Amino acid sequence: MADIEIEIDGNVVNAKAGEMLITVTDREGISVPRFCYHKKLSIAASCRMCLVDVEGAPKPQPACSTPIADGMKIHTQNEKAKASQKAVMEFLLINHPLDCPICDQGGECELQDVAMDYGSDVSRFTEGKRIVADSDIGALIQTDMTRCIHCTRCVRFGAEVAGIMEMGGTGRGEDLKIEPFLEEGIQSELSGNMIDVCPVGALTSKPFRYELRSWQMNAVSNIARHDLVGSNIYTQTYKGKVKRIVAKDNDSVNETWISDRDRFSYEGLAHENRLLAPQIKVEGTWKEVEWDVALDFATRGLANNVFNARQADKLGALASNTATLEEFHLLQKILREVGSENIDHRLNVKDLNNAISLESNIKLAGLEGVDHALVIGSNLRLEQPMINHRLRKANLSGTSIDVINAMAFDFNYQLNSENIISPNQIAATLAGVLKSVLQSAHAQIPAYLDDVEVTDVAVQLATQLSDSDNSVIILGEHVVNNPQALSIANLISQIAQNTNSTTLNVSASANSTAANLAGFVPGKGGLDANAMLAADLKAYILLDIYPQYDFHNSIQATETLSNDDTFVISLNSFKDDVVAGYSDVLLPIASFYETSGSHVNVEGLVQSFAAAVNAPSDAKPAWKVLKVLADLLELPGFHYADSTQVTSEVMHQSHKQHVHDESIDVKAKRGVNVIWQKSPYAVDVLSRHAASLQATKIGQINSASMNKATAKKLEVTQDGEYLGVPVVVSEAVANNCVFVNANHSTGGQS
Repeated sequence: MADIEIEIDGNVVNAKAGEMLITVTDREGISVPRFCYHKKLSIAASCRMCLVDVEGAPKPQPACSTPIADGMKIHTQNEKAKASQKAVMEFLLINHPLDCPICDQGGECELQDVAMDYGSDVSRFTEGKRIVADSDIGALIQTDMTRCIHCTRCVRFGAEVAGIMEMGGTGRGEDLKIEPFLEEGIQSELSGNMIDVCPVGALTSKPFRYELRSWQMNAVSNIARHDLVGSNIYTQTYKGKVKRIVAKDNDSVNETWISDRDRFSYEGLAHENRLLAPQIKVEGTWKEVEWDVALDFATRGLANNVFNARQADKLGALASNTATLEEFHLLQKILREVGSENIDHRLNVKDLNNAISLESNIKLAGLEGVDHALVIGSNLRLEQPMINHRLRKANLSGTSIDVINAMAFDFNYQLNSENIISPNQIAATLAGVLKSVLQSAHAQIPAYLDDVEVTDVAVQLATQLSDSDNSVIILGEHVVNNPQALSIANLISQIAQNTNSTTLNVSASANSTAANLAGFVPGKGGLDANAMLAADLKAYILLDIYPQYDFHNSIQATETLSNDDTFVISLNSFKDDVVAGYSDVLLPIASFYETSGSHVNVEGLVQSFAAAVNAPSDAKPAWKVLKVLADLLELPGFHYADSTQVTSEVMHQSHKQHVHDESIDVKAKRGVNVIWQKSPYAVDVLSRHAASLQATKIGQINSASMNKATAKKLEVTQDGEYLGVPVVVSEAVANNCVFVNANHSTGGQS
């Protein structure tokens, strides 16, 4: 669009032809009041608050829906514009309750702010105000719909961003009200953003209800660490407690939205189950002690079990994938300084010789520009909500999306094709896709594809990728323990190379990218997580691990760690009976938002953050605990004053390129394949302790889904349990597959 000149309040302004007037005024810093307009939503022009005087127009025009033209002259502050805006304000306040003193929106309410400039101190309205009954729309959002001004932001957010039309307007005239269509309320994984977009106090945070005023809290920039995106957030605190999480704008990462998991998980910080004091086990009994006593006990235990016998290779370190970059770096540095390469964070992988290795070579914002996407083994909407949001935006712009999954999921965008395939057949299907791509390009067919059958599904998928100018292949976490996981990743890499596609690896979540960057994987001669548990190690240092959730085989892990001759140091943020059962030392560490550190997202972006609050009681940031532990072990190179020095050390060291097995096995496997997933709000210890998240429909997902044929083969029924999880018999699941979503510890995963 060409540059044009317009005049606003007597000043000449450059703009693009066709831009909406409110976009120009915002860019130029010219104040125009509004309620229904939001920069990320469609234009409704329903509130009429943004009326301005346009020369030549018989009546004031809404700035949000008025496109500019060359030579246009606009007045935002003259008498005509002011009178129109004040008249609209008067009508908006006719039915609005005077309950600002008890409204949670007080102090950050757009209606309050605009009323100060455009409202009157006297109302001419003498009729009775209308009252609207509140709706219970779930555990996360509190409604006070008498305050609603019908801006429809929440309605448009649901339809346009969340992809679920859950709210809408019913009735006419003064009977018009905004309400959910279904009794079960709002179920979207992005529903909390409705709180942010609501300009009044009609929709507020239920966990935050009647807690504090906005001006009483400090806002600290932070990073959400629950998934691969690293959404930018503000942590709002009061007297050393996190009271609320809200989104922070960053168009290249999360735009202006965050997921409900990012928004409400902070509740877990105040849970009674926090580990608050160091403890040591003396003759089988736990005893609370001071930090110096606990650390001395830990170092003496390592000396007695490992160092005195010069058996450093008998020491192992395992860490949760939610640790910070700095914590990963310090723990691996301790192990390598004492001479051990037994280091790993890949606790949920059954066969680490069959582990996925696939590069992510597309930016998050770049997902919106693709013209085709192939999603393999993922329910992106619940597992990676903000990545799914980017893909949905692309789909609305015309991007076609094909899916290969073992179970049909409720996607919030139109699919080109949804292929429900047994996990044992995925490698064979992708081999067919690669063979079809090579045949179409008249390229040489490698020997391992000679016997591969090219099905109609494979041809269709191959054609879409080959015909696209900018396609992406997304590999999800359902494939992690597929018997051919390595081959699937290598096939995707080959398909991407031959179709000029980009790839996005979302098979490992949270801060796994940081673990790889810090080298938190076994080095030469080192044991991986599974090998450690199979070996006779004499000591472990465990970083925020909860075996019944984190290990693919929790029973074996617990038994190994419980050996009488194994000394276990556990750094944990929450109490856990299983952890207490095998540990010899419990060191309380800071949880999310209580420590400084860095998160590395899926595109490799390193985002550092400061602690928003101090950890409660005697809990300490894990990086500090590890630094002091290294000092007590008299290891060189641990003289850090703060975590930024650790970050700098990581970023300035050389990072080894991991060489992985490029072999491909395309032969279909036999047997029933179990895909074991933690439910979306049970992915980490903080989310599991957030009561409001657990009360949602998504938080209560707990099922082992399979079709009738598989259920018959496994001799289970609809009312039974499989590995401790209730069975759901559904034909939405592929044959020879059990898809488990568990929201609590079962101890049965294998």
